[in-house]
Parts: sequence; C-alpha cells; structure tokens
Amino acid sequence: MGRTLLSIANALFSFAALAQIEMEAVITSGLNSPVDIAHCGDARLFIVERPGTIRILQPDGKLAPQPFLDITDHVHSASSEQGLLGLAFHPQYATNGRFFVYYVTGTGNGTLRLSRFTVSSDPDVAAASSEVVLWSLAKPYSNHNGGDLDFGPDGYLYFAPGDGGDGGDPGNRAQNMAVGFGKVLRIDVNSGSPYGIPPTNPYATSNTVMREIWAAGLRNPWRFGFDRQNGDLWIGDVGQDAQEEIDRWPSANNSGPNFGWRCYEGTQAYNVSGCQPQNTYVAPVFSHMQNQGAWCSVIAGRVYRGSLYPSLQGKFIYSDYCHGRLHALVPDGNGGYTSQQLTSSGNYGIACIAEDVNGELYVVNTESDMLMRIIDPSATVRVSPKVFLEGPFNSSAGLMGDALRTAGTIPLTEPYTTRLGFSHVASQGGEVVAPSVLGGTGNNAIVDWVRVELRSAAHPSVVVASRQGLLQRDGDIVSIDGVSSLTLHVGPGSYHVAVRHRNHLGCMTASPVALSTTTVVVDLRVAATATWGTEARKSIGTHRVLHAGNTMGDGKLSYTGAGNDRDPVLLSIGGVVPTATINGYHESDVNMDNTVRYTGTTNDRDPILVNIGGVVPTAVRTEQLP
Repeated sequence: MGRTLLSIANALFSFAALAQIEMEAVITSGLNSPVDIAHCGDARLFIVERPGTIRILQPDGKLAPQPFLDITDHVHSASSEQGLLGLAFHPQYATNGRFFVYYVTGTGNGTLRLSRFTVSSDPDVAAASSEVVLWSLAKPYSNHNGGDLDFGPDGYLYFAPGDGGDGGDPGNRAQNMAVGFGKVLRIDVNSGSPYGIPPTNPYATSNTVMREIWAAGLRNPWRFGFDRQNGDLWIGDVGQDAQEEIDRWPSANNSGPNFGWRCYEGTQAYNVSGCQPQNTYVAPVFSHMQNQGAWCSVIAGRVYRGSLYPSLQGKFIYSDYCHGRLHALVPDGNGGYTSQQLTSSGNYGIACIAEDVNGELYVVNTESDMLMRIIDPSATVRVSPKVFLEGPFNSSAGLMGDALRTAGTIPLTEPYTTRLGFSHVASQGGEVVAPSVLGGTGNNAIVDWVRVELRSAAHPSVVVASRQGLLQRDGDIVSIDGVSSLTLHVGPGSYHVAVRHRNHLGCMTASPVALSTTTVVVDLRVAATATWGTEARKSIGTHRVLHAGNTMGDGKLSYTGAGNDRDPVLLSIGGVVPTATINGYHESDVNMDNTVRYTGTTNDRDPILVNIGGVVPTAVRTEQLP
C-alpha cells in the first residue's frame, strides 16, 4: 500500500486508551488474502479475497464453501497491491441484483478496472458471465492502486484510484485534473452508457477537467467510508515517508476538495514546486507521524453507528497495516479531533474495517487470513432464560431428569464452541464449570449445558452475543457458578432471546426483549411467551418444551434420507446390533438418560419419528429460527 512495511520502526505512541476493546476472531481458516468486506442489505457478509474471489459469511457464523464470485482468471495479482480490491452493492441490490467490483487486470503494471456484475438465481452465487466493464485505466507503475468503492448517500458510486505508483508521484498525477490518478471519482451507474456524470460533480460541465473527478490530491486512498448517520466521507490516505493522514469531507458538499498531495504529505511540505499556498488545500483532520507508533499504511474504517457498544458510538475507528492496533478519532470540542488508542496491541496485516447491515464493525487481516469483529466486552446485559427439554422432561413432576449429571458424564467445559462448531460471539465461549457445581441436587441440579443467543431486533438471523449456560431441573438457565443469571456482552437494548441445545430444536422469542444491566426473566416454558414461528415448541400439558431428536445438530428433524437423525443412534451403539446400547454423553442420546438405545423401551429412535409426525417417515420438522 505504499512502502516496504517492515522497515517501519516498532515504536509506541501514547494516546488516551480504552483497552477493553477487542478484535474477536470470527473466521480463522478458509480465507485467502482477504482485503475488503461489504454487505448487501441483509445478514450476510461478503469478503473480498485479493486473488479474485468473493466469499460469504453466513448469518450462522460459517463460511459458505462456494465463492459468491470467482474471477481469478480476470484478475492480475502478481504484486501485493494488485488483485481484486473492492466491492460495493447497489443500493437497490434487493431488486436489481447488481454489484460492483474494482480490480487490477492485464499483465505487468496492470490496468485498473471497475465492473458491474449481477447475482444469479441463487442468492449465494453471482453470474460471473454478467460482467460489464464500466471504467478502466492503464497503470504506469504496479503500486498505488487504491481499491475502495462505495455508494454515497446521494446514490452515486465513489471510487478512488491511487496516484499511479512509484514513490513521490513522479508524474504529479494527483494534481493533474485531466487524469483519474490520485482522485476520488464519482459516477452515476443508473444512467448513461456505460455510466453518467452526476450533474453536481464539481467539474460536470468542464471541457478541460476530467468530469468524473469529485476530489483530488490523494496519494493512495486505500480505504474510505461514509458515515451512515450524516453522510460525511472519511478517507485514510497512505503517506510517503513521514505522515499517515485521515481526511474528512462533509456530506453534500460537492465543491471539489483538493487534499494536497504531492505538494503536501499530511501537514508538512513534500514537493511544493508549482503548488498553491498550503491553506488552499484541505488539511487532514488528523495525521500520525510514522516514526511514532510504527505507522506505515493507515487503514480507514467507519464512524461507529451500531447499537451494541455505547462506548464506541460516534467514534471514527481506524487502524494501520503495520501495527494493527485500533484507534478512534473523537471531537476535541475545539473543532478538531483527538485520537484514542482502543487496543493495546495488534497484528501486522489489517487491510479493512467495515460495517455489517446493523452498523457493527468487522476487520480482515490479509496476512493471517482472519476475519474479526470489533467488540467491547465491558458492555453488559443480564438475562435469566427458562426452558424445558423434551428428552429428560417428566410431565408428572414438571421437572427434568438429571441422569447425565448423576452418571458424571456432563463435561466440565461447554461443548458448543469447543466441539460442535458453534461460533462464540461477543467474548464468550469455552466456559468451564467447577466440579462442585455439578454436585448439586434437587430442583437446581444440573441437567446439561445449553446455548443462549441474543439476536438482532432488525435482522433476527444475526447472532450478536452468545453464552453457554447450565440448565437446571426446574428449567432455570444459570451461569457457570450454578446460581447467577447470564451476562452477555452487548449494550442495553432490545434483542430476540434464543435457546439452543445440542440434540433438541432451539426456539427464540417472537419479539425483541428489552434487556439492561438488571436481570430480565424470559420464560420459554410457558405458552404466554410467544416464540418465533408457528410451532417452535412442543406442548406437554400446560408446559412448552423443545422438540427432541436433532442428533445431527443441523436444525431439523428427519427420520430417513441423507443426514437423518435416526442413523446416528444406530452408529453410536456400533451400527450392527440394534439391541446393543452404549452409555455416556452423546448427541444421539435423545432421551438424555445416559444410555443410547435403538430399540426397546425408552429408545432414542422413536422420539424422532414422533416429532416429525409419527406417520410419514419422510417428513421433516425444521427448527423455527430465522
């Protein structure tokens, strides 16, 4: 993104710190040089991989195995600043299926290209053959390609080629108003052929200035983004040898700002030959000296406008490729900004900070191939869910049995994130219970581990926080101390509350529940608590329980066919003698009596057939979670 990054000194720079902020791992394997993140208005995240593919992070936290788009045969990615670099979805993507990518193609120094694509009939797969090339520009050097693109609040598409490359902008291209290098360009993708010039572009009617130019004087604006609340544009412009700068320009101001490169690098003169006085250029709102804090290539992010972390509200979050720490800019009360250091350390290779549909922030590291989310574990809400599981439920007593605890087979470490593949969200996962907690008896004896999720009120398929808790015989879900309510690390607000179990179908409140630091009871055992869907729970007398039998953990009950829930019962006992049994903690133990049986009384096969309808073995019951 501008220089030999490892040459930067590993110094530390002092700022006000909010060290509770964390970057929590979401994807640790399966990505290949991720450089950008985008959303299309729904709960999915799209991750751009530099070699030429776009991957999808599904709402359940898993990476889709098939790429959304694969144009590796079009993409030239020989050097570290080349490749598929940016992605933006049309504001009306839900109806027109159009999205736009920015990449380097060709050979050698390459050619910058902006193209439009269309999604196929499968919402998770784009039509690679639908490409329409909108704009291209041959490169004089291989580096400084910019790469970002985004739709502004005005509906126009903004993209930002770098200054053309080499060092010091030898062709003074950033100040040459007849070329696209070193500019922010703005086009109308809804008119013209192949695009139109917005009438409010500062040079829309010029015969001497390139009409696409909206702003000038940038070296390598690798990442930029709009404030979703007020529309201001924030740009991270990678410096040359001295300063990393952050620029801001107010929404709806189309007067054609010039940010000064190559005349000025940040706040200091660089090459002022033929330049105007410094005060005629737009100064950065903040700049970092490269020799103070190991700065080398600033990574602009977003102004935080999510709802989960009040401490971040309204702060511009950004980082740097070399040091990888998170920083924030906040107004200083005098018209300027103060920088806060949010994390005490970081990792080399951060390439992008971007939003999901709810305004929550994610980070990709192109060196470690990781996707992370930004969280504040000091944010807290407390909830006391209550639920019955059908498997161990005794309708006469109105309690669940604790056979697994009595047999001593409940694991001390929760099984959901450690072996069943569930993601941990908002600083939870791997909870460990003390053996003494499992020794309790009576109504508060432990039945098993369960998983509790808070889901977005606006997009209920998005899990915003999770916690593994202990389920007691009377239906109370408690923390690992066996007594306390659950603490989840998000800010006060309204959330759907979901409860899931390793071999039962989960359920979720039909409406968001207002949560705060004061414990709120959510009783899923009673009919009065409405749940998502039409039959998410099973009625046993006056009680509501979760359907038993999901031995595959795939969110549905099936008795026959591929991936059915009956076969794991047979396989657990050996797969040959149906009358055999096996003891222990198994997903195939549907009745949760510490014994897996395929035939005979209290076998684990029959409840599956009963719960899909009991008549048509090919029927399927689906978990009613969005």
